[in-house]
Amino acid sequence: MKKLKLILTSAFIFFTTFSLVKAQTDFENAIASFVDSTELFADNGRRMMLQYIQTRDFEKVAEIYDFLNERTRANNCVVFTFRESMYIAVLTNNWERFLTNAAHFSDRTMRKPFCYRNSDFLLFETLDLAVRDNISQLFENALTADLTLEDKELLELYFYVIENETDETYNRKLRAFKRKYPRSPYNDFVRGHLPFGIFRAGMGFSAGATQIFPQGNLGNYFESAIAFNLAFNCFINNFYSGFQFSAGSLTLNTPLSSSETGYHRDLRQDLRVSYIDVGVPFGYTLIRNNWFQFTPFTFLGWTTLETSFYSQDDDESDFRFLNSFTLGGGLRAELKLITFEHYGEPSNLSLRFDVGYNVPVFHSFKPVGGNVFYLRSALVWWW
Repeated sequence: MKKLKLILTSAFIFFTTFSLVKAQTDFENAIASFVDSTELFADNGRRMMLQYIQTRDFEKVAEIYDFLNERTRANNCVVFTFRESMYIAVLTNNWERFLTNAAHFSDRTMRKPFCYRNSDFLLFETLDLAVRDNISQLFENALTADLTLEDKELLELYFYVIENETDETYNRKLRAFKRKYPRSPYNDFVRGHLPFGIFRAGMGFSAGATQIFPQGNLGNYFESAIAFNLAFNCFINNFYSGFQFSAGSLTLNTPLSSSETGYHRDLRQDLRVSYIDVGVPFGYTLIRNNWFQFTPFTFLGWTTLETSFYSQDDDESDFRFLNSFTLGGGLRAELKLITFEHYGEPSNLSLRFDVGYNVPVFHSFKPVGGNVFYLRSALVWWW
């Protein structure tokens, strides 16, 4: 009896183990078969497509593309990258596919895994070269196709950046497209696939001279004079700002008695009075090319015009003609003189010319109420 139980138990263990091993083997074979067949299928299809691209048989390229996508659809993987799909659509003049892909660009953020094992970029590079070699003809084909103006302008952006990369013209085209089609179905594609426009930023330091021309009653009391000017400048794309400082002295051309000013001493003719103007300009560059730029600007600052009889530590204060918040505006032109590299970064020296008009809001001594017209020149180092 014990022998019978032992035989039955051994038989049970044997058949159970055999069944588990067989099931595991079948499962491994199924997985291997699935992976091998799918990946090999995709790899071979991509290699075959290479040959037809090189012989410019784009009809066959389209057939292989559709066939591979259809055969691998159920495997939840993709045979071509998004860029490859767009290139194939362009080369086969399938504008509907291109535009559909562009309109559904955001749907592809959770990308499926690739079906193929081959990780080289040979197919992409071959497609990229084929598009670049035929870009003029391809763009002409797009323009003659039955597409909307928005579709054609999107394709114009796409082809332009492939041929020229990002430059000022691309910047203008990109801005124009965004302004013209603020709710375009292709906005995600434009933002996520096409490159951003050129982002220009820089800082600079300038030093020069300012010719001051007092206006109104201020001009009746003070003569024109030259002031020293320093500025720290910065820009982002076409927006300009910075910090500006001017200092000099104006000559009083009319004596002022203490009875007129209420000051404890008379102010003689030819007295040199300290002039300081400090503030922040804000501008937007309207014209820029490789050697010239033109920028209107506004100015927010503070202006003081006072005697300098005493130091700041003395109890007695100087007499102030002006100590006021100042509003202003002007025009700026800049000529590039030389371009060079400084520690590997692009730099240049430019010659700047400003013409502007400042309006002090408050005059400490009312009889000299007036504004300031000025001309300024400076040497600027940008980096």
